[in-house]
Amino acid sequence: MIISTITVGLFLLPSITDILAEFPHLIIKDQNMLSLNVTDAVYNSNTSGFLSSRNISSTPYPITELHYLDQGLLNNAVNVTNSQTYLDTYLSNDLLVGRGNGTIATVDGQNNITWISSDIGRLIDNQQWIFYGLILFNNTHSESLSLLNNSIGLSKSTSGSEPDYIWLLK
Repeated sequence: MIISTITVGLFLLPSITDILAEFPHLIIKDQNMLSLNVTDAVYNSNTSGFLSSRNISSTPYPITELHYLDQGLLNNAVNVTNSQTYLDTYLSNDLLVGRGNGTIATVDGQNNITWISSDIGRLIDNQQWIFYGLILFNNTHSESLSLLNNSIGLSKSTSGSEPDYIWLLK
């Protein structure tokens, strides 16, 4: 609930540039900014597959459950699958809040790590959904997935054939 509130608040605010322009007395103490350059992403999908959806509720807001399976690279080295389930609540025709959970696993299925997320989705130009979210990884004993242990990341997903990305907060 708190992550959803923070996420909604973050994405409904004007851009950071506008905020800094309005509040010149704002001092940013931590200059370690996270790069959202795709080359800095810890995960990127190269294949995304829609598996299924079902309507959960229509009132007071439409809620849909969706399932996806992606294949991608972790740290540009480890081939993984990302099994995902989302409950999306449509606040309007072009805005939704999603809660997700899933598992990232090595392609041999021997190692995995679970995660939960809270996302905001916006429909752009009435054709493509773009999602931004916070993702919390659990613990794993897998050496190949250990860089995700108990970490928090930012995610970006785009409907269609574009890759999904995750950046870790440090």
